[in-house]
Amino acid sequence: MSEYTSSTSSVDAVPVPMRPLQPPIPAPTESAADAAAKTAWKLSMNPLSSHSDILSALHTLLAPLDSHLSAGAARVNVGHTSGHFDDTAAGLEGFARRLWGAVPAGIGLPVGDDGIDWDTYMDGIEHGVDPNDPEYWGAAVDKDQRLVEMAPIGFALATIPDKIWKPLIPETKMQLATWLMAMNQRTTPNNNWHFFRVFVNLGLCRVGAQHSLTGLHAALDKFEEWYLGDGWYSDGPTQQRDYYITFAIHFYSLVYVYIVTQPFFAGSRLSNPERIGRYKSRAALLAKDFVHWFDPDTGAALPFGRSLTYRFAVASFWGALALAGVEVEGMSLGVIKGIWLRNLRWWLWKKEIFNGDGTLGIGYAYNNLNMAEAYNSPGSPYWAMKAFIPLALQPDHPFWSPNTPELPLPSSLLPSPHPSSNAHMILIHSSRPSPSAHTYALASGQYANFDMRHAAEKYSKLAYSATFGFCVPTGAYGLVQAAPDSTLALSDDAQSGNENGNGNHWRVRRVPLDAKILREEGEGAKGAAIYAKWDAWKDVDVQTWLVPVTGEVASSKEGDWHIRIHRITAGRELWTSDGGFSVHAQSSVGSHRRLNGWDEDHDEGIEVQTPGETVADDAANASAASALIRSTVGTTGVISIPWSPSEATTPPSSAQVIHTAPNSSIMFSHSALPTIAHHLAPREEPYWLVSGVFGVSGKSKEDGWREAWQTGPKLTVPQWLVSALPK
Repeated sequence: MSEYTSSTSSVDAVPVPMRPLQPPIPAPTESAADAAAKTAWKLSMNPLSSHSDILSALHTLLAPLDSHLSAGAARVNVGHTSGHFDDTAAGLEGFARRLWGAVPAGIGLPVGDDGIDWDTYMDGIEHGVDPNDPEYWGAAVDKDQRLVEMAPIGFALATIPDKIWKPLIPETKMQLATWLMAMNQRTTPNNNWHFFRVFVNLGLCRVGAQHSLTGLHAALDKFEEWYLGDGWYSDGPTQQRDYYITFAIHFYSLVYVYIVTQPFFAGSRLSNPERIGRYKSRAALLAKDFVHWFDPDTGAALPFGRSLTYRFAVASFWGALALAGVEVEGMSLGVIKGIWLRNLRWWLWKKEIFNGDGTLGIGYAYNNLNMAEAYNSPGSPYWAMKAFIPLALQPDHPFWSPNTPELPLPSSLLPSPHPSSNAHMILIHSSRPSPSAHTYALASGQYANFDMRHAAEKYSKLAYSATFGFCVPTGAYGLVQAAPDSTLALSDDAQSGNENGNGNHWRVRRVPLDAKILREEGEGAKGAAIYAKWDAWKDVDVQTWLVPVTGEVASSKEGDWHIRIHRITAGRELWTSDGGFSVHAQSSVGSHRRLNGWDEDHDEGIEVQTPGETVADDAANASAASALIRSTVGTTGVISIPWSPSEATTPPSSAQVIHTAPNSSIMFSHSALPTIAHHLAPREEPYWLVSGVFGVSGKSKEDGWREAWQTGPKLTVPQWLVSALPK
């Protein structure tokens, strides 16, 4: 091991006032039933700004797990639901995922100051790796969940062996090394899991145990096959460009950089300057694209893709940039710090994400098993502990210094619309001031190449919003259960057999094909559109163009609207539903009943414009349909746009608001969505269905939403795109 025989910069910044804390949560009582309230209250009173604030937040999150430790401390069994792996592996998951937060604290501070009970962790390891112990974790097999949970243990061995390895007795050391070496004898899925082999071998190498540098380098080489350019990877040979690119591949790459530049590894083959430079430069490239996934004011990230229950793990990329000393053009350390902290606050000030005992629950903005993956067990949400990686930086590091205050995102980093070809998205930040600004993406091209729950909803909707989130189905029957927000849904039996409980099944896009981004040409042109097609049935083809409305149309602001253009070839009778953003759908006053009708006094409610009513002075728009919802969260709406590039007739449209089944939305337990509907008869000539989709965040008397909404009838397909459309 003797062959394995490190550095920061500060930035000048002007401090900005920190946003005030959310309205305080009432102080809880001391009863056990108030454990969740106690956790939420502690976090709501934590400004989440300094090193000590973040360390305190980590302890607040980990403390409720202590009551779930098994007798030997080798398992943390948080609840009674299951993932698709065995319960022993689930207990190991609960044990190990705490380490993603505990280890950084242990790196940055000496024993005692870090507040971590390392003796209990070592007790758990002693029982977990002993084949004769009742709490033995079990030997790993191919593609085993145990391989996943080996990674944070390897991370611990590679970085804090004095705290978690040296105190172990020789027999336990041998058993732990043997158990971890299974990583080099088992196959993993062909994706980000290859990095687990890297961390295990780094750890084994660091403590002088048997390891495989060949396996480590082979694993690292896999990611070179999946590098796409501009900082983007794919998560294996897939079309997925989700948070696994940031909180997995880039996060692991940057933690790898940190580890191999420490004294033990410095100068070794592992500390390869070319690889280190490559990982850092790729992360810097991605940062300038990935920043568009975050609301610049609230810190909320776009909910998109799988594993959303890992919640604030999405912030870990920004923390890892600081850990590895990555310099990003145009982003000071204070800007990076601000992105990280704002996202942590957005999450940790939400009381709805905690179970009754104060532990994190499965879900997104509230606990909701309906949106979970098959691999989510009760301990899974603690993958979010990755967000605490900056704690590995000592308290005197410039990242924590008052001379490096968190800074807002400069507008120069957020040109909008922002086409992202590798992510198959156009990202939009509306030009409105806070709290009305809306961050969202128009998406076409990603899909999951394996059978996962709600794959179509998590990857293949038409839009994803940091404010409004999205819905997943709760059942297989009708629009209420389908909850098709931000997508086009089709049915070929919507009005057949309903009296017998048959029919009314809705199909949405799962695999978008031939995706591409189109751009307006010319100096200073901002126009962009994203296209994909969808083979809904053998005799039904759908082509869709999504177009952000650039510039300010009448009284609307840039980013308030986007236009959807659907060209449908229908070989059968069809019913369509083109859904807008879903939104919280309860009144802000009284008994908080379901929104229904319009409440002028409180400026909220529902409006539906039926065909034949006048929606504008322009008689050409007299047949337009529209639906609108306004609540405390924001305002969403859709309006039909009569338009066709040919002489083909446009079918009549109708509008409605669908109150979706409870717990459809990942953001709100009660939600509704506005939608435009059409009835299509089979014909050879394609149909053109065009909708304008509206979204404004928040609820403010000054947001001018009504005037912006009334510009809808003035929308049309931009001329630069018309020439690119088929007839």
